[in-house]
Amino acid sequence: MSKRILYTILGFALTLGGCSRGYELGDYYHSGGEKGIVLAVDDEGKVTMLMSVDEALNLDSDSAMKWASNYADGSWHLPSKEEMTVIKKYKSLMNITIGHKKLQPVMAGHTFYWTSTPCSESHTFACGPDGIRCYFNTNTSPFYRARAVKTL
Repeated sequence: MSKRILYTILGFALTLGGCSRGYELGDYYHSGGEKGIVLAVDDEGKVTMLMSVDEALNLDSDSAMKWASNYADGSWHLPSKEEMTVIKKYKSLMNITIGHKKLQPVMAGHTFYWTSTPCSESHTFACGPDGIRCYFNTNTSPFYRARAVKTL
């Protein structure tokens, strides 16, 4: 029996039994017009936070915040330092899903992703190859990027 048929039968049986598939970190989520990569779930597998499937590049810190707040329906935001820590920790898992969807991988190569967390008046935390550090707010290049996150 092919895997596709087996998965279809299993999914149908779970539906009849009153069970539904819960999401896991790194899954692709597309429901009710929302789409993203699952960044957090509750104990029942319900999605509580998404990371955008799209990213913007060549942005300074302020432009990254504006881009994130205007992403999709406008209810997204630039990740905090703590949220970016989760993204960095699980980037390999998320990039598997991103690769299957033929989307831009997150944190590939020598890239830096802005956070919404300032470290001084002139610096903001960004996540790069060496971890999360303070960078000048005005830094721009194709290597400075933004991904939005959304709490559901």
